[in-house]
Amino acid sequence: MTDKQEDQEFAFVSAKTAEIRAGLDAPYTAEQLQRPMSTRMVHALVAGVTAATSAKLKALTSRLEEVESRGIRYSGCYQRALAYGRGSIVTFASSMWIALDEVPAGVQPGSNGAFWQLAEKGSSRVRKQKDGQS
Repeated sequence: MTDKQEDQEFAFVSAKTAEIRAGLDAPYTAEQLQRPMSTRMVHALVAGVTAATSAKLKALTSRLEEVESRGIRYSGCYQRALAYGRGSIVTFASSMWIALDEVPAGVQPGSNGAFWQLAEKGSSRVRKQKDGQS
């Protein structure tokens, strides 16, 4: 989740909590609200937790549906003339790379950490030795 999404989620939860709390606190005076915790205070706490949980569940549900809808796409060997979508997997220099975002054509795996992440490091090439030579 990006910082912008976290800020939006926090703003949503704060607004929802304030709305629920205002509805619960409306019939009471400030003096009544300063008394020890009672049912109305428990209601406010439950409302805050419920709003936060609801927002998280909605975000997780939408993310899960997005992931399940497209799955993992193996795109073969990297080709610099192609653009790759988020979640695309390619092989390059004997390693497997996954696209973290929409990758424009020409951005080579390993050259930009914002676009590519190494998923599986390939083995380095080993030279074959002839008999009797080291």
